[in-house]
Amino acid sequence: MSYRHGRVFLQYGGFYRVGELPDGWGRMSSKARAISFYNETFRSSITTDAFCGRSFSDRPLDTLAGELSSVLSDRTTVTTKEFMLDERGALALTVEGTMDGVPIEMNIVVVKKDGCNFDFIAVMPPDSSDQVRSDFETFFTGFHY
Repeated sequence: MSYRHGRVFLQYGGFYRVGELPDGWGRMSSKARAISFYNETFRSSITTDAFCGRSFSDRPLDTLAGELSSVLSDRTTVTTKEFMLDERGALALTVEGTMDGVPIEMNIVVVKKDGCNFDFIAVMPPDSSDQVRSDFETFFTGFHY
């Protein structure tokens, strides 16, 4: 995957759009098949990935989101919300827990469209600024495939 100007380019061709993040969010390099950004001021990250073709899973959205949050220990669901994203049903999940003993909040959005699963994940300290949540919302609501 690669990223340029609000477009996430998929390994086998095609791309999807995401909302542009404001200054302060820098691209992270990673060997993972994902596009990630980090904000030093907020000690937070925002990530997106896509699974298409044979990697696509037709499992329910709550199952897909739950798998993403399973990296946390002592997990508590804070909110769950169904909504429309790019003319498809999507699920937003907010969970709190710990990772390696450190308190973490995860905001997760999952959506399926045209044979692909798209994930959007924000990871932040539980006491994070509402600005992180707002930036994350800008990022995932800009989704178009």
